[in-house]
This record gives sequence, C-alpha cells and structure tokens, in this order.
Amino acid sequence: MHFISHAAAIGSAIMMAFAAVPAHAQSSTTCDQYGGYEAENCLNDALATANDALNAAYQQAEAFIAGDPDTAAADKTTWKNDLIAAERAWVAYRDANCKFELIGAEWHNGSGTTAAQQDCVLTMTTQRTSELTERYSAK
Repeated sequence: MHFISHAAAIGSAIMMAFAAVPAHAQSSTTCDQYGGYEAENCLNDALATANDALNAAYQQAEAFIAGDPDTAAADKTTWKNDLIAAERAWVAYRDANCKFELIGAEWHNGSGTTAAQQDCVLTMTTQRTSELTERYSAK
C-alpha cells in the first residue's frame, strides 16, 4: 500500500505520539541554496524522493511483521492492521500540520509560503521514515 499518494482517502485512527514539527522549522536540504520557484521545484523533487523512502520503510515494516517468527498469524494480522491505522493517522496529522493555509497564515501568505509548506511535509516525512526504519529493522 502506498499511503502517501492516497492522503485524500485517509481517515482518523490511532495517533502516533511524537513531537510536532513547527511549520516554520526548516529541514536542511540542498534546496536551501535556491530561492523562489527553483526552491519549490527542488523541494518537489526532494519530497518525491522522501515519499519513495517512506513507502519503502513502510513495506519494510510490513515484511518485518510478516516474518516475525514469534508472533502467531492472527496476531500478525492485528499488528499489520494497527500499523495501517497508525500510518493513516500519521498521514492525516502530517497533512493537517503542514496544510498550505496554516503555513500561509504563519508566513502571512508571503512569497515563501509554498516552499515552507513543502519543507514542512519533507521534514515530517523524513522523520517518519527514520522512525519506521528504526522501529522495524532487524533486531
């Protein structure tokens, strides 16, 4: 499943507990060297890469669950369903936290609003990828 590309269909479920990323906090990317449309285009590319990494981390988490020799099949199903619910809730949270209108208000709808919104999504996506990778790596 690719949850990132299905954000519009995401419902509310279990909310993962982690610190919110302030919308005005910027990630450090190679896009920092650009301004205006160049920065936005660079951030779009970085976000596509980050989404691919997040989907790979999610698939790794599913494989981890499926391959756990110490968990019964029924419990694996429950575990996987809980992971799906958590991921849907996380995407909904990320999208609400990085909503363009919210960032626009924080940036007073200035020229940096689009890049700030993209950077918020990028930062949170990168953090979630790290969280899933660490949580579901071979122990």
